[in-house]
Amino acid sequence: MKTLATMAACAALLAFGRPALADDSSAMLGAGGIVLVKNEDVRMASEDLYLSPSAVRVHYTFVNDSRKDIDTIVAFPLPDIDNYEYAESAIGTTLDTTPNFVGFRLSVDGRAIAPTGEERAVYNGKDVSALVRAAGLPLNIVIGGGYDKLQKISAGARASLLKAGLIEADPQGPVYAKWTTRTKFWWRMRFPAGKTVSVDHSYQPVTGQTFFTTYALTDAKERAGYVKDYCLDAPTLASIRAGFAALRTPEGDGYFNQYTTDFVIVTANNWKSPIGRFHLTIDKAKPGNILSMCWAGDLRKSGPTTFESALTNFAPRRDIQFLVLERPAKR
Repeated sequence: MKTLATMAACAALLAFGRPALADDSSAMLGAGGIVLVKNEDVRMASEDLYLSPSAVRVHYTFVNDSRKDIDTIVAFPLPDIDNYEYAESAIGTTLDTTPNFVGFRLSVDGRAIAPTGEERAVYNGKDVSALVRAAGLPLNIVIGGGYDKLQKISAGARASLLKAGLIEADPQGPVYAKWTTRTKFWWRMRFPAGKTVSVDHSYQPVTGQTFFTTYALTDAKERAGYVKDYCLDAPTLASIRAGFAALRTPEGDGYFNQYTTDFVIVTANNWKSPIGRFHLTIDKAKPGNILSMCWAGDLRKSGPTTFESALTNFAPRRDIQFLVLERPAKR
């Protein structure tokens, strides 16, 4: 699925070989839950997951079914940042700091833990972090003012990065970074034999923002993309059409503010067995907002803005993507 702004951006990129500016939209990036190398002894007994366009909160309980304590490394990967693609395009809701641009917080058995952050610059499958740092640049260019720093690098640093193929630059134009920034947080955990361990983490999702217009319904390809990604069904489409009818003015059809959020959940399959008890809460933020998503189980309305689902022995087959449409504030 692509918005009009995204399609225009792609066309400009093909025409000029440059990242394209898209002031009216921002990209969604998917993060998710904590991950572990495939483990045959530790199972995820339960997961309580709260998702909204502005917050993710997860409470897990894990059980070590073996007769010995297990010491291992657990990680939380952040979404990759393609510094070239997003050089002049907005990413969704992020904090203006790196490496923790989602405000990740963690506690184990109620005790706050400070995980280790690991940030790398990768280009053509190779770690080029040392070259980027030697040029005096942050590894993440698009968050925290790195793009401006890139424009001011010394002639020597510029020549070094050009030789390595890590930047694109014209004498009269801006400089673009060509590497991808990969970030993860990790920590060491002990799972005592036969015991239960609880883990809580929270962060701000990188929610994409753009405008949802009648084009999304009238263009067959565009509508098919929304149906595929967010499972727009007949009642939801009816609500959207009713919303457009209310928004219509002599000047035009009006629009919704669109928010798209992604949560990576298939990594839960790395634990010993399916999630024993899974409870999901989706919050659409405002009572008048419209929510749509693909989901394997029942999703029941539980409050003015919330919907909930409970599953047992849950082995997720696809990540969670949800769409929230909001009527713009009256002027």
